Amino acid sequence: MKIPEVSNQDIAIGSPSARVTLVEYSDFQCPACKTYAPLVTKLSADFNKDLRMIYRFFPLTNIHQNAMLSAQAAYAASLQGKFWEMHDLLFENQNDWSDREARDIFIGYAKDLKLGMDKFAKDLDANSTKQFISKSANEAISIGINFTPSFFINGKFIQSPADYEAFKKVIQDEIEAR
Repeated sequence: MKIPEVSNQDIAIGSPSARVTLVEYSDFQCPACKTYAPLVTKLSADFNKDLRMIYRFFPLTNIHQNAMLSAQAAYAASLQGKFWEMHDLLFENQNDWSDREARDIFIGYAKDLKLGMDKFAKDLDANSTKQFISKSANEAISIGINFTPSFFINGKFIQSPADYEAFKKVIQDEIEAR
């Protein structure tokens, strides 16, 4: 599997000059993605300057009723510089919104993050938001990704590591190889 190159359009945290780039294709309603979210956050903190994280949307709309809307909420937050904060809220509170009408819940999260509410509401439903997410999902499908989360380290697909220590070792090995 060859993933699209990282670009300035990607949602990223960490230095562009980091020795390791971790790309994650994820769905905010996916229980496995929720399980990995704190591990990925810890990796980002532990590897600091050596790790750059890229988040790419892959909402599994065929099995998760709020996958697309949650992605739209995260993208709308990203347009105000609060993607990672919304990312954390969505995963931490997944059980609160995954099986119900979630729009008002996501609007509440935007208020909690002190986002500009007019802009958030407009961006939440904007065609450009939906197109950005769909482009990411279509790219994932085109390279053969069919589950979430899917991780790539420096462009190489890795099987979802069993736990934090296994994930950490994969990254350490990649750093040492560079």
